[in-house]
Amino acid sequence: MPTLRLILKFLKRHAFAAVCCTLAVATAIAYVVRMDLLNQARTETELFQKEAENMKRNLRNATGLREHLADLNVLLAIVDARLVRAEDLASNLQYFYRLESETGAKILLLRQLTSGTTDAAASKELYRPISYSLIVEGSFPQAMAFLTRLERGAHFNRTRTFTAQRGATDSGGGIRSGTVVVNLNIELMGTP
Repeated sequence: MPTLRLILKFLKRHAFAAVCCTLAVATAIAYVVRMDLLNQARTETELFQKEAENMKRNLRNATGLREHLADLNVLLAIVDARLVRAEDLASNLQYFYRLESETGAKILLLRQLTSGTTDAAASKELYRPISYSLIVEGSFPQAMAFLTRLERGAHFNRTRTFTAQRGATDSGGGIRSGTVVVNLNIELMGTP
């Protein structure tokens, strides 16, 4: 108790200083608490500003969105029309035979290497390659016409391997002049 009396006596004698110290401590505590709230408010304000910028950008970019979507659907229809289906073997092979008749080159071998059956992994893919192996024989202009029409043809394709040899042997063992034999492994873009 004597220490409590001494403190009270000191406070009575220096009342103004005691009130000032109490106010200073209270102000310091309020300042620390308010600074933490101020930082939190700044963070929230920055988040709201970023969200508002994203909304403005989305609104600005949304003009003409329906027209862009319609254009994309038209382009996707064009791409889908150029795809082959692995299970449609007759139509796929007919594509190559049509190129043969248009160019005058002769297809010596034509095999579809990718089967028409779809497994679970392939069915999840949007597009998949349909592989073919073919050997074409003809004069140099005929072989080049075949390759050019294949490259610019109705279906998307990628050449995996390509070899060209000059001349083929005839029945007498001699080389037929002016012929070229092209061995191709290609992939046509298809749907699973």
